[in-house]
Amino acid sequence: MNGNSNEIALNKLIVLLILKEIDIPLTTGQITDIVLENNLINYFDLQQCLVELEESKMIVRFGNKEMYKATEMGLKTVELFISRIDSKIRSTIENYILKNKEKIRLETQVRSDIIKKSNTEYIVNLKVVEKDIELINLSLNVVSSEQAKLICSNWENKYYQVYDQIMNILIKK
Repeated sequence: MNGNSNEIALNKLIVLLILKEIDIPLTTGQITDIVLENNLINYFDLQQCLVELEESKMIVRFGNKEMYKATEMGLKTVELFISRIDSKIRSTIENYILKNKEKIRLETQVRSDIIKKSNTEYIVNLKVVEKDIELINLSLNVVSSEQAKLICSNWENKYYQVYDQIMNILIKK
């Protein structure tokens, strides 16, 4: 095994450790942010790593935002080889997740997407997901990109109020 193979294996273990420690599905962007902010893996090696981990069934990708989570085999692998990850790197990952997990969790669970149908028709899809269960999935047809963007922005900041009001209206007799 040469140094390059060792580095690739280490990078895969780092990604698996991140997914294990955070214990919530992450988007490609979130994984990228974590590894780049902490200087753990360069961007191109990370992208290769994600492809290879998925091909080897260590991680699984799902959803339209390309979310990843570790499979049972991936979790067992990182547990088996965790000692190969330097303690400083493990500590960096643990500290980062401790400080940022709630923010990342909210990013993952409150989702909004815009689909352009024509110049005067946009579909805005709004979701709140909790532990793989959709609490609400709302699609709105709007007439402009500006409206769609405003709705998405407000959803990110006020989703709990919207959800609460809808539930209150629907469950009242």
